[in-house]
Amino acid sequence: MSQSRTVKASILASGTFLTTCVSLISAAILSRVLSMYDYATYRQTLLAYAFVSPLLMLGLPQALYYFLPGENKKHRTVLVENLLLLSFMAGLFTLFLLLGGNRLLAWRFKNADLARTLLILTPYPLFMLPASALGACLIARDRVKQVAVYNVLSRLFMLAIVLTATLIWRTPVAAIIGTVVGAGIVLLPALKLMFASCKIGSLLPSTGGMWSQLKYSVPLGLAGFIGTISMSLDKMIVSSMCSPEQFAVYVNGAIEIPLIRVLTGSVIAILLPDLVKMYKATQHHDLKALWHRAMVKCSLLILPIMVFLFVMAPEVIRVLFTDKYVESVHPFRIYLLLLPIRITTFGAIFMAAGRNKLIVYRAATGLILNLFLSIILVKVLGSIGAAISTVLITYLWSVPYSLFFISRILKMNIRNTIPFGILIKVLIVSIGSGVVFLLAPFVRPLGDVVTLAILGLSYTIFVLVLFDRSKLIQATEVLYFIKSKLPSK
Repeated sequence: MSQSRTVKASILASGTFLTTCVSLISAAILSRVLSMYDYATYRQTLLAYAFVSPLLMLGLPQALYYFLPGENKKHRTVLVENLLLLSFMAGLFTLFLLLGGNRLLAWRFKNADLARTLLILTPYPLFMLPASALGACLIARDRVKQVAVYNVLSRLFMLAIVLTATLIWRTPVAAIIGTVVGAGIVLLPALKLMFASCKIGSLLPSTGGMWSQLKYSVPLGLAGFIGTISMSLDKMIVSSMCSPEQFAVYVNGAIEIPLIRVLTGSVIAILLPDLVKMYKATQHHDLKALWHRAMVKCSLLILPIMVFLFVMAPEVIRVLFTDKYVESVHPFRIYLLLLPIRITTFGAIFMAAGRNKLIVYRAATGLILNLFLSIILVKVLGSIGAAISTVLITYLWSVPYSLFFISRILKMNIRNTIPFGILIKVLIVSIGSGVVFLLAPFVRPLGDVVTLAILGLSYTIFVLVLFDRSKLIQATEVLYFIKSKLPSK
């Protein structure tokens, strides 16, 4: 990546990382304040929206990456069309809940309290879906810093409202009310920022413009919906086949580390406009080189994190969720095995080539495979079987499928789609640096937080030294980057 792309990705990633940390902090605090049953009710309520939100979005936010770059005459019209479509879809889910969907989901999850909390949630989609366009809109208009600042401040504000309500009343109903109120308030600055970035064009939408966005985005929306179902399927199955308490333990462990998706998502968000331009100009070699550089840079952070968290999983879970959720270690470690493929987003190449249907086919087939395997493994192994199924289907279906079609699109041998050599080197160095964990028995008596701090710092230093010795990075570049971020005198 060029320096400008790196800086943009860093800004966006840092902002989004802080917002996801806020979500993790919220889960950690609510796990302590609420009982397991009440915490499960809160998580199941939000899971209902998270499960269906990609279908409601129809890929419309991503469509702005395609329609806004290069558009000089009707920025505002494109934005209005996008927001209207998102608002319409949000209204459909709100009606579903109001017309009995809340009771249906409460019955399916075997949790009667969900009927009330889902009814309270009904305005939430009307606030969240229009706001979901902000990231793509501002990035496409080259306003990355605004996205980062908004993400951090809006999430902190919502966290404050949710925690205040929960600490006062200590019920899942209070937490959901705080979530809805916070979402409604932060929508206002989101709309202001989006319209401030798109000043040219009419406020009147056109049928043709809305149809063009739908034609581009619907395959992405279907793929996103199916992909989210695939990633949330384990939680849905555990929620349906196990008790609320078992679900609470599972859902706290079956998480992907906030930084990871944030990092790769931010990098791809910055690169996607360039990938589109390169593909349209048939610059396949340059496209592959840019994609590979981004992949390697992400791996330098992601793979060491995977190794550290896998070894220190018990301490991490206890610090986040207390001893009450110590069994969450098992799904947590299984989910960590997904990190090696999170160094990139394979769908970015399909999107750049306009081959969005390939994403749909991959996600749909993976969903069916995951559904059947998850049910079987949960019956045999218990809740942990759902996490195992998710990982197996990802590696045995989604990855081979993606590599095969990327090789066809970029006209290259499948072995060249990923820089396997350097990535294996990064993984070996990351594992080799684990020699510092031999100190664990000596520092564990000091407590989990101190243990994580000491071993985390030691492991980081060891990794950086070995990366430098292995010529994966240059220490001088790291020092220069750190110095450039420090305030000048």
